Amino acid sequence: MADCAKTALQEARMQLTCSIGEKPIAGEMPKEVRREIREESEGKEDELESFGEDAADLDVLDVMGFECMTPVQAGVIPLFMQNKDVVVEAVTGSGKTLAFVIPIIEKLMRRETSQKHSIGALIISPTRELAQQISSVIDLFLRDGAIVLKHALFIGGTSALQDDIKRYKELRPDIVVGTPGRLEDLVVGRGSSSGIINAKEMEVLVLDEADRLLDMGFTQSLSNILAHLPKQRRTGLFSATMTDALTEIVRAGLRNPVHLQAKIENNSSKDEQRTPITLSIGYILCEPHQKLSQLLRLLKRETVTKFIIYFATCACVDYFFKLFKGLPQLKNFKINSLHGQMKSKKRIANYNTFVNLPPTSKAILLCTDVAARGLDVPDVDFVIQYDPPQDPKVFSHRCGRTARAGRGGKAIVFLTTGREEVYVEFLKIRKIPLQRQPYLLPDGAVYKLDEDLDDTVPKEDTDNERLIEQVRKIILSDRDYHDKGTRAFVSYVRAYSKHEANYIFRMKDLDLGKIAKGFALLQLPKMPELKGSNIEFDKVPIEMAEYKYADKNRETARVKELENPRGKRRKYVLV
Repeated sequence: MADCAKTALQEARMQLTCSIGEKPIAGEMPKEVRREIREESEGKEDELESFGEDAADLDVLDVMGFECMTPVQAGVIPLFMQNKDVVVEAVTGSGKTLAFVIPIIEKLMRRETSQKHSIGALIISPTRELAQQISSVIDLFLRDGAIVLKHALFIGGTSALQDDIKRYKELRPDIVVGTPGRLEDLVVGRGSSSGIINAKEMEVLVLDEADRLLDMGFTQSLSNILAHLPKQRRTGLFSATMTDALTEIVRAGLRNPVHLQAKIENNSSKDEQRTPITLSIGYILCEPHQKLSQLLRLLKRETVTKFIIYFATCACVDYFFKLFKGLPQLKNFKINSLHGQMKSKKRIANYNTFVNLPPTSKAILLCTDVAARGLDVPDVDFVIQYDPPQDPKVFSHRCGRTARAGRGGKAIVFLTTGREEVYVEFLKIRKIPLQRQPYLLPDGAVYKLDEDLDDTVPKEDTDNERLIEQVRKIILSDRDYHDKGTRAFVSYVRAYSKHEANYIFRMKDLDLGKIAKGFALLQLPKMPELKGSNIEFDKVPIEMAEYKYADKNRETARVKELENPRGKRRKYVLV
């Protein structure tokens, strides 16, 4: 890791801009902050040995492969240890988790015995997966018993509230990690029941991915939890972006905080950017029905092993997961999926399966933005955005699943030729530079890349047409493919219509026929968004009454439904 970090620092530098309270001091840290950091780490610069007096801490860091602190860690850890509230705005992959885990452990190890009837630290995360990841990092420090602290993870959807209450009373943890809903139940209470977590002597509160906490609608839950916590505490708020709503949380929940903003600057261009310098982000222009072939060619070309592929909706993930499992081109890949509509236990199981695969295993994780924030998935080499995110702020978070903590990584987004090309300039303004990549041809060749020519995408790609026919044959083998594909298409079109950057991603510019072809649909569904549209689409002749499910139970149920129709109407029909 140290070598990677040194290489990165040769090409770029990360600056910490600090302020106290609401008065930013541009360019450098305030004198009192610089003095405290200097006194805390005198003569040791960014070595991790400058913090963590307990040898057990350093042993764990050695095992994890960390030799030097990231700029965020070098700024945050001494401030936490000096009892300062902190607001940290930093790019993804900058080492925020260790920046609060290390000082929490150090502070709680020094607690008086009389305080241990209360929890010492509370860490709130927006998603179950991120909470689980934070808990696993803490577990690395505590599991061998050298550090005598206990921690517990509480997330909704995996266990009943009464089971969590029982577990808390039995364990009496020093550190509690969880999601807002379940923590509200435990701290505040539910209905006539009062909360059972004793937080009277709590020392540290951490709000991780705080902007996401508010985006997901947890504002009231956070307010309720904060009202039940002691005011004499240290609070750390970690976020990729600062919003007006977060500013209100800072005013209400933090006391004269020190603001830390980590910026990355490219030494060659002197441009500031919001993504790690070790991350290479590109884009490929293609037509909607060419995305699948571009994806398969990209997977074939790359020699790396672990990929994350982002789709617009849960239905798209379900469809392409089933489809990819049936494609012979991907037979050497282990394929997993993850999205917000999965049951909690399945989500966690799928996530753990992907994370625990050996680094040498070729693997793909198909997911929605539920896996775009905070997750540190080991050994991810390449992130592919099959569909750009509805919320442009999520773009950098998706890319940030690779190139973490100084490691290198690549990311690609597929954009449709035409209006979507404006997205590149849009991201450039947001300090996320993208490099154009050529259209991929079969057998590893590339199409000419000439910005002066209009035909940067081939007008004909016979191999792409053969792929669509191959996929349609697979779909004809099982009606479940057809059902999932239709739902995916409908959900994609509706998600596109709600894009936040709707002056770039405009419904009127969509070629719905080519999109349907890209999903390898047999026929178009009849839906309001298609009404009155003149769509060019060659449907596949098929007798729907004879179109069977491969699953015998589903097929039996379908036949019974045909014989005894219940009169139910679908939200869309096939035309």
